[in-house]
Amino acid sequence: MVSVMEATVSLVIQIIVLALLTVAVVLKNRKKFREHGILMTTSVVLHIITILYVMVPSFSSFFNSPGTIVIDVIVIISFIHVALGLIAVALGIWLTASWHFKTDLQRCFSNKKLMKPTLTMWVTAILLGVIMYITFWVGLLFS
Repeated sequence: MVSVMEATVSLVIQIIVLALLTVAVVLKNRKKFREHGILMTTSVVLHIITILYVMVPSFSSFFNSPGTIVIDVIVIISFIHVALGLIAVALGIWLTASWHFKTDLQRCFSNKKLMKPTLTMWVTAILLGVIMYITFWVGLLFS
């Protein structure tokens, strides 16, 4: 089981990731593509760290706990969060890796059609994670 401290640190990192994503979009709109790529890579790395150290153990403990799984709103949100988050991080890894291995940044524009859906999934997954944090941890503190 993940502690409140670990979940809170993960939440803070994800909020930082959300801020980095926002700044990266602003940089892209200003045609500062290299800086945009650096911030997106940083976001992907931070996201992977929180997935490996907090989210995977938290999600796996969900299935290892005794009893039956009750399907309620928070469980549905959790599954959507996990699905969107995994797709977004996989696409984020692919997009940033392909950017790093190209010498000509103009070739990155061929990946543009994947960038907006990836960003949308990523932001949605982060916001669902915030909802889960508030529902679970704040609910525990006040119950």
